[in-house]
Amino acid sequence: MAKPADDRHERAWRTFAPNASEVFSARHFVACVLESWGLEIEDLPLLVSELATNAVLHARSDFEVTVIRYHRRVRVEVFDQNTRLPSFAVAPTDAYSGRGLMLLRGLASAWGVESHSDIGKTIWFEVATPRVTKTQPHPVARTSRSGVKRLDAS
Repeated sequence: MAKPADDRHERAWRTFAPNASEVFSARHFVACVLESWGLEIEDLPLLVSELATNAVLHARSDFEVTVIRYHRRVRVEVFDQNTRLPSFAVAPTDAYSGRGLMLLRGLASAWGVESHSDIGKTIWFEVATPRVTKTQPHPVARTSRSGVKRLDAS
């Protein structure tokens, strides 16, 4: 059986409110999506937490998390309605925050920011797809209870 071309993908997305509790929800959403695809990428939920926290703290708007599975990589996009682009901060060693972009730069294979004029921005990152850990994905019914929306596209 031929492997799909890298431009074929699966996509899942969900919108979250600008509340601190939604950071955990975003992380859980991504973990459920990965599980439904039979993938285990240890750093990916952590990176989503960092970007979701930034959206809650700095954008103070609803934010949307999109997970896209390609043949050899997974891309995560976090859109928020703040037009201000992120910048690297110099965080003191005892600070509880200020290291999210440093983690992103260190753990992701690629990342970037897309400005959307006056409606917001998308921060995205990609990681290589590891080997599949399950032979079959979970049934769609289980996935939908987690709030995962799935679209298959060519």
